[in-house]
Amino acid sequence: MTAYALNKLLREVNRNPDRRSAFVADAESFSKDSDLTPEERDALLRRDIGRLYELGVHGLILRPFTIIFGMSEVDYLNAIRSEA
Repeated sequence: MTAYALNKLLREVNRNPDRRSAFVADAESFSKDSDLTPEERDALLRRDIGRLYELGVHGLILRPFTIIFGMSEVDYLNAIRSEA
């Protein structure tokens, strides 16, 4: 799949409290019916920010996702810079 499905999924987590709760409760089930590749799903489930960025998640979607889960700006920047 393209990065579109991954960006769309993260955008839903960022913007929709019900979808966010579902992701937090069971990320594997949450992502099961999405059109993600195994590699994309693995990065999502591990919350591997650097890999998600490398797979094409836009920074304006990825940064709010990291804020929701308490990642500092320094850690976020280090994660995306190490993969760039």
